[in-house]
Amino acid sequence: MAAGESSLRIMAFQQAMHPAALRHARPAPQQDALALHTLDECHVRQAPLGRWACTAPGGVAWVSVADGVASSPCADLASRSFLQVLHCASPAAARQLPGLVRQARLDWRARYLKPRTRGAACTLASLLVADGQVCAVNSGDARVWRLRPQADGSVQWRQLSRDHTAWQQMLDDGEADAAQADAYASIYQGLLHCLVLDADDDLDEDAAQDDWLHIWHGQAAPGDAYLLATDGLHGVLTDAQMQALWQAADAPLGKLQALHDAYRRAGAQDDVSVVLLDIGA
Repeated sequence: MAAGESSLRIMAFQQAMHPAALRHARPAPQQDALALHTLDECHVRQAPLGRWACTAPGGVAWVSVADGVASSPCADLASRSFLQVLHCASPAAARQLPGLVRQARLDWRARYLKPRTRGAACTLASLLVADGQVCAVNSGDARVWRLRPQADGSVQWRQLSRDHTAWQQMLDDGEADAAQADAYASIYQGLLHCLVLDADDDLDEDAAQDDWLHIWHGQAAPGDAYLLATDGLHGVLTDAQMQALWQAADAPLGKLQALHDAYRRAGAQDDVSVVLLDIGA
């Protein structure tokens, strides 16, 4: 069966940071949100702890994760409300995703920008699969990976997203080397772009470059899986650690559980939202 004709499988987990990781005594709300969207249903979740699974018939699935920027006001509202606005749409083709995100950014600001919420911000990673075509977008440091099985039994991990951070910009400009990541990456992880409730930003839809939005287009193949995560996951686990955990576990649900267990063993130092979209063989 072609990838575009199958029922896709969606699995997700979400967890708020461990209280010990908080820098103040007052409990903080879950600042992550995730969206699971199929032809039959659409849900935006924001829970202290949750797991979800569903199928997406007709070969159409749309999933997103968003992380409220902790230093901004109303961070939990920012992530949840943006996904609610974005997922009001019902796209028919994967190529529509960038336009939907641009329009949602305008609609979000028109609906939610108030004196109390000015400056509220979130990151985003979103992926849409329809008829075998795939589009992934991101803003900020939420990530998307494609996991493609190889003939030798290994899995090829390819990051489809691009971090909008000072560190990534330094790498792109040749001012730093990836081998220096352990020593310097945490110092330069400040966000250069994300989604912000602020009327002062450039909202010109015809701008030649969407610096705030990274876009990737591709085609799904049987056996592919796509993993979306907020930085609560890759902030504590390296790519090599995630790949080793994935390779060692059995079945997609077990692989996702292995990532969740490793996140908790690392101390659950940040809110996390992770979504797995499994194309199937």
